Amino acid sequence: MKPLIVFFDGPCVMCNWWVNKLCRWDKKDQLRFAPLEGAIAKDFAKTRHIDLDAIDSVIIWDQTFSYAMEAEATFMLFKRLGGVFSFFTIFAFLPTGFTNGIYRIVANNRYKWFGKHENCPLPDPKFAHKFLE
Repeated sequence: MKPLIVFFDGPCVMCNWWVNKLCRWDKKDQLRFAPLEGAIAKDFAKTRHIDLDAIDSVIIWDQTFSYAMEAEATFMLFKRLGGVFSFFTIFAFLPTGFTNGIYRIVANNRYKWFGKHENCPLPDPKFAHKFLE
């Protein structure tokens, strides 16, 4: 099974905090990370006709045909991690409008609440293999 690729907002402090946590929690080494601002994300978006400037979401790609955004991406990630994270997939049964609404509230306020780096920070060297660019 190919690793999931997590396209995330590189300068976002909250996003980087989550990426660092995911690196530690990913005991089966099944996640890879790339900033939405990078070439890999841009190539991914171009082939799928996604306007990265028009979305405000993490994108999770399974490297086949499937990808997800907003709350659905979070549920896809939790499902892949398994274990205790599987518990959180129970919320996937809530209406999509509701879960995406909560996602959008956080996404729209993340810089105000958590701040923004000038550039995407470098990863911890022990997790460098997980970062695609």
